[in-house]
Amino acid sequence: SSNLGSSQPRHLKLLLFLQTPMRLSSALAGWLGAATLAWQGPTAQGQIYTFEKEPVPANRSLHTLYAFYVFSYEEAPAKHEGKPFVKFSGLSCAPSVAKELDEKMKAYQGIQLSIMRYRDFWDLIDPHAFCSREVDVQAGKVDRPEQLLVQKQAGQSYKDVNVYAHTLRFSNSPQKDVKDTVEKTGVYILVASNCGEIVDATVSGTVIVKNAYGFLPGNEYHKMPFYGNLLIIYVILALVWMGLSIRWWRELFMIQNCIAAVIFFGLVECFVWFLFFNEWNSSGIRGKFLFVLAILFTVIKSTFSYMLVLVASLGWGVTRPYLDTQVILKIQVLSVLYIVLDFIREAVLSFRHSHSLSIMFVMLCLLPVSLLNGAIFSWVFSALSNLMETLKERRQLEKLALFQQLWRILIGALSVATLTLLFQIFNLSRSIVERWTYQWLLTDGISHGLFLFVLAAMMYLWAPHKYSQRYAYSQQIGGDADKDAPDHPGAIWADDDDDDAEDGESFWASTKGGTSALVDNSPVHHSSATKAHVDVIGASHGDSSKERV
Repeated sequence: SSNLGSSQPRHLKLLLFLQTPMRLSSALAGWLGAATLAWQGPTAQGQIYTFEKEPVPANRSLHTLYAFYVFSYEEAPAKHEGKPFVKFSGLSCAPSVAKELDEKMKAYQGIQLSIMRYRDFWDLIDPHAFCSREVDVQAGKVDRPEQLLVQKQAGQSYKDVNVYAHTLRFSNSPQKDVKDTVEKTGVYILVASNCGEIVDATVSGTVIVKNAYGFLPGNEYHKMPFYGNLLIIYVILALVWMGLSIRWWRELFMIQNCIAAVIFFGLVECFVWFLFFNEWNSSGIRGKFLFVLAILFTVIKSTFSYMLVLVASLGWGVTRPYLDTQVILKIQVLSVLYIVLDFIREAVLSFRHSHSLSIMFVMLCLLPVSLLNGAIFSWVFSALSNLMETLKERRQLEKLALFQQLWRILIGALSVATLTLLFQIFNLSRSIVERWTYQWLLTDGISHGLFLFVLAAMMYLWAPHKYSQRYAYSQQIGGDADKDAPDHPGAIWADDDDDDAEDGESFWASTKGGTSALVDNSPVHHSSATKAHVDVIGASHGDSSKERV
């Protein structure tokens, strides 16, 4: 807040106001993460679906349970694991109430598990007649009655129409594993059917689907190399920033330290996601701990980054040493709200395709974050516009040029992000069959690319050098003005260095290779009388017609 205490150093004052929202955000994210870890959802782990004494479907009914994303061997992005396959492993049926198996149960073959391509489902399954009868057996459509009836030509096998079925039997021990090669690329849905009369029974066992590169679902695979490459880029950025910071450590100010924190969060986020996808691809199990940890770092990085751009646009560390109490409170509330909504968004997007979440539910989870992003950017651009107007009026030309560049960069990034969001909303109405291979670009690729672009631009604009302090908030000269500081939180105070006015060449031109469009060539006379009467905004009281310092 604004009454932090005069005994604290300035850099501590500049940083303390960010600690409260980040503590609240981290604590809330930790609570959400613990809730996710404790949640006992479906027993699916990526491409492995496990039944643990699950009730069988009602008699003469069919249930769709899960979605697998499979590349054929020819179309797979990597092929080091051999041909893709589906394996029905350790499956068995048992009565719901423990009892001896009678002959009827031992002969029962009405319960089946199948996977089939989603695009072919309604061509293969007649919703009014999906259980076979004697007439279907006589027509050569199926081998026996009371089993799943697939619409195919006489003489064709299930595999000929990309259906892989397994009949479950009642027994005291699991059945022998059955493994089939998956020949076609597509989204395969797991179907449980019961075309007989027995309903008081449970199913145990596992259905495993593995791609030619490992266990990762096809719609998630591209994220693994993407985060690996992104990790390399963040390592390079971290080394460059660390080298510049060590070289000019005496000239650093708080925004540059915050940029270092953003690079660190981005690096750790990419490392955890890359580790998560690698482990998932190797073991077939979606690690809950790594999953929650990755989402936490994603949310913390996003929150910290947005708040950094916001407070920089408000003039923190540039035209004011600290922000007003009400502004800090708004930022804290905004941070907490963002951490909740963004965590929900990330979790929903992660389970969107495998669990067939409805479009309306996904929209309800995406829309609040999108509206909140719009509110944040509206605040950022409003504050940035006011800041640039203030800098222009006070002839702080180097700072003005910097924030003008930031304005253009944010406008470009926001335009691309808006178009991406609109396309993503439109894309939700399309069939998953048409978009699963590139969906990762909308959920991860473009957003991370834009973030990296804005981060690299800010690194370029605020790169440490021997003149870094020119962009920082400057200390006031004179004893009387210290008393007026609380009344002028947005004032730009005079620089400590008397040598700054002697630099003939524009700082922007010397450090960024360009030429400043605004150059003040009027002479400045440094007399003792003038120096003694510098007010809080640097205007000379000796002669009102002179330029401000």
